[in-house]
Amino acid sequence: MTYIPKSMVNTNLYTSGGEFTDSEGKPYEGYYHELFNGQTNSGKTPLTPNSKRLIKSKASQTQSGSGNNVPVSPLNTQYQSLNSTNQELYKFGKDPDYFVVQPTGEDYRRGSITRYFAKRKNQTPPQVREINKSTFDSINRQDGEYNYALWSIISLFWKISGPLFDSKDQNGVLKAGIVNTNERLRNSANQQFRGIRSYLNDLIQYSVKPDITLVTNQYTAGNEFTVRQDNSDYIGYYHIMADGTIMDGADMAQSKNVILLSGNVLVQNRVNTLVRDALANLGS
Repeated sequence: MTYIPKSMVNTNLYTSGGEFTDSEGKPYEGYYHELFNGQTNSGKTPLTPNSKRLIKSKASQTQSGSGNNVPVSPLNTQYQSLNSTNQELYKFGKDPDYFVVQPTGEDYRRGSITRYFAKRKNQTPPQVREINKSTFDSINRQDGEYNYALWSIISLFWKISGPLFDSKDQNGVLKAGIVNTNERLRNSANQQFRGIRSYLNDLIQYSVKPDITLVTNQYTAGNEFTVRQDNSDYIGYYHIMADGTIMDGADMAQSKNVILLSGNVLVQNRVNTLVRDALANLGS
C-alpha cells in the first residue's frame, strides 16, 4: 500500500446515507475518509482493514452553493481539490529543486540522455522546471519527501550526438538527426505535459556541435575511402567530425573540404568506433 501522509487525508468523516454507494451500487452508511485527489474510501483512515472505494450517488452528483448547481466533472473535481478550502492537503512535502544536466562521456558515447521535468498542477501558464532522477523517482513513488499531490512529472529521451538533421548515408540508411529527433519527442511529450514545448526551445541543448573535430591524424593507404565528388580512391590523412562526417587532411586546418565515404561496412564500423571512443572522452 502506498504511504499517504496524514496531512493529505481527511479522516473520521461520517455519512448517514444517501451520499455514496459501493462498487456494487449498494448505499453506504458509516465512516469514510477522503484522499488529497478527491477519492473517497470507507473506513476512518487509509489503514482501516477491508477499506472499499466509494462512489458518489446520483443524488449527490450536483453541488449546491450560492444558489448555483455545479455539475460534478473531472475539471470541477480538480478545481475543488486545489481551491483555498482544501489547501491544507497541499502543504505536505517540499518542492523539487531545479537541476542542471551535466552529460558524461558515456552519455555522449551512447548518444542520448534521459531528462526529467516537473510542473505545478495548479499553475497557469505552466512553469516547467528540470529535476534530477532521484527527485523524479521520489515523486513517482509518492514517498512523501516531495509534494506529489501538487507536482506533475515526466521523463524524456534527449539526443545529444550524431548528425544535426535527419539524413541518409551512402547506402540509403536513415540516420536520425539531433534536431529532428528532439523536436519529435518534445512535441509528443507536450500533448500530455503542456509547457514543455516552450521550455525546450533549444533543440541542440547539451549536444555535440557537428562542426567539432572529434578524431584527427588518421591515415589510410587506400582501398578504404572514396572521394564523394568523383568516387575516386583516397590515400592520405583524414579526420572525423562530430556528426560522423569523414574529411581529408589530418585536421580542419589541413583539409581542402573534401568529404570521404567509407568503402565498406568494416571500414564504417571502425569509423563508428573511433567516434564513440572520442565522444566518451568529452565528458571526462
